[in-house]
Amino acid sequence: MKRTAGLLSAVLLVWSPARPQEPAVTIRTTAQEVLLDLTVRDSHGKVVKNLGAGDVEIYEDGVKQEVKNFRMVPGREAVQQRVVAERKKKAAKNVAAPAANPLKAVNLVCLVLHNMDTDPLRRKFTMDAVEEFLKTELQPDTWVGVFALDSHLTVLRPFTTNREELLQAVAKGFGGASFELSRVADAVFSAAPNMAYVEVAVSGNPANGGTVTVSQRVVGGELNPRAIGGAEVSTDTGANRQRGDMAGQRRAFGGIAGMQARDQVLWLVDGLAPLPGHKTVLFFSPGMANPGDPNLFQSMVDRANKAYMSLYALDINGLSQNSNAQAGNADLAHAAAVSATQTKISPSGSGAAEMERMRGTDYAVNATRQGDTQATLRELSEGTGGFLIGSTNDLRKPYQRLLEDVDTHYELAYTPSTKQLDGKFRTIEVKLARSGLTAQHRSGYFAMPMDLQPFETTPLGALNLRTAPQAFDLRTSIFEFRSRRVMAFQIPAAKLGATPVAGQQRTKVHVSLLSLVKDANGQVVDKFSQDSPFEIPDANLPVVRASAINYSHAVELAPGHYTVETAAVDMEGRQASATKTQFDVPESKGVALSSIILAQRMEAVNGKVDATDPLQFQAQPTQGQRVVPELFTTLTTDAKPAVYFVVFPDKANAEKPKIQVEILIGGKVLAKQVAELPPPDATGAIPMVVGAVARPGDCELRITATQGGGSAQQSLKYQVVAK
Repeated sequence: MKRTAGLLSAVLLVWSPARPQEPAVTIRTTAQEVLLDLTVRDSHGKVVKNLGAGDVEIYEDGVKQEVKNFRMVPGREAVQQRVVAERKKKAAKNVAAPAANPLKAVNLVCLVLHNMDTDPLRRKFTMDAVEEFLKTELQPDTWVGVFALDSHLTVLRPFTTNREELLQAVAKGFGGASFELSRVADAVFSAAPNMAYVEVAVSGNPANGGTVTVSQRVVGGELNPRAIGGAEVSTDTGANRQRGDMAGQRRAFGGIAGMQARDQVLWLVDGLAPLPGHKTVLFFSPGMANPGDPNLFQSMVDRANKAYMSLYALDINGLSQNSNAQAGNADLAHAAAVSATQTKISPSGSGAAEMERMRGTDYAVNATRQGDTQATLRELSEGTGGFLIGSTNDLRKPYQRLLEDVDTHYELAYTPSTKQLDGKFRTIEVKLARSGLTAQHRSGYFAMPMDLQPFETTPLGALNLRTAPQAFDLRTSIFEFRSRRVMAFQIPAAKLGATPVAGQQRTKVHVSLLSLVKDANGQVVDKFSQDSPFEIPDANLPVVRASAINYSHAVELAPGHYTVETAAVDMEGRQASATKTQFDVPESKGVALSSIILAQRMEAVNGKVDATDPLQFQAQPTQGQRVVPELFTTLTTDAKPAVYFVVFPDKANAEKPKIQVEILIGGKVLAKQVAELPPPDATGAIPMVVGAVARPGDCELRITATQGGGSAQQSLKYQVVAK
């Protein structure tokens, strides 16, 4: 027998994390008192600010709760409270945790880049606008995502709190020119379509030597100085012709542009609707055509309201020399001029002029729905409870108003009638006395005596399912070390989902694990969790697939009966597994023996050995070792198994402890040996690593520790099969 790790050798696989984890966000779930943020909106998405305590009832798991406090928190106060709290947090090293459980709704802000082109001025304005927004005092529970909207809705950056990544995603949203007929250039709004005139001049009688001269004259595309005053826009003949062609396209295809814009908004609504809670959409746009039909437009707005979405449009043209409203007026003036010519009898007029008169009605319609594209953004924003940010380069005040709007809410507090903190999900329902109103709030909370990290909510949700998921193997073992217990978890990587990283010859694997220890009353007394994103080189993937992911956690427990509930979620494969294990912690007296652990491998400990981790021990004077347990106990005949256990001598007994080792195969004793033990280490324990047999059959290693008249026994059963 040796007290070293030399009996094992293993190939260690190093899995590098996918990226440094973002700063942890703590979710308070202490259920001594529940503090609920409630936002109430009317049918138009506007925040209702005149409710009283008698207008609201709270139900938890279907049971009505007594509301202790009810007050309206204006957005300005909420923003100021957040600023003050952040300053206090920075000033104090140790901030006392609040007694209440604040159930603040997670704020989702969607930055949507609509019809972005490569225009350098719009690009710079948009980047500056996004950067200015990200400088604002966002709530800690505010998550921001970036989307591009043109022919479809594209996710440029999933929701995050990393501001640098958000800015990088916005920069990628200007990939190329977007075909948008309603706003090719501001100058087009004030220009008339090109019209070609064919002029014929006859001199004398062509039959008797006279001449016929044919010429073509093209007019249109000239600038309207009232709409484009001071703008640096080319006015030469070529520019006028090009502008006139664009104006003609815009007017001829105005209806198509309006329907295209409506389709885009519907794609946006349908794409974001599945997100939980209320969505704040900051809509960066160069302008939007109106579909023309009031019913179609209203149905679009209603759909956004049903999806709990408030849209705040930001005109990325900023404060420019060009005016949407003046351009619309110019369109109306052109339509009026065309209408005036229809009262004149001009039999000698050209075909182009006659065609222009025939389009008079179309021009009038387009003037109202295509000229002022900013008006469409305003109507869409106000119809969903937001407002337009336009014709300005100073965005600080509009952003402040936006955040105050988002932060305006009611604050309610109640003490739950159910006191048990068992990790279960408690549903919350709010009933309003007034009809036609919508209440937005957290759907519930997990009753936990400690804080939750955001990633823990996914496996905790798996633990709350009626039927425990079993998508892949999840092994859980509880190892005994006197009053301390070590929970060990093992997940084979073979069935986990894996996603290739484009262009990097690497593959992503991501596992989130959560384990709760509950006492005999169902109360949570300990929690362990681990979020493990990996990026694996493709060359190493087959080896990794044949291995397993291991976790362990030590906990000190008082004597009693306990249950360990564990869930692991495969984030890439979108699957989960859960287990439940029960164990007892008896009173410990006299000599004691830990569980016998089959070792998968030994790992060197960097630095000092952690005395609180029973799996670590001092193998050499200057080198510690840590045991990685193997929970799958079927071995092959070529294996060289080793086991780890710890003897805890009785300090009150002067006798030297001994151990008896028995090896059994098929229930029959194959070998037996008794040996004295070396002196205990500084903690009073005697850690041991010994070899085990690997003969075919059902094997058992039985160890008995004796000291004077006292004894303790543990055994390990495993199976050996032919390779």
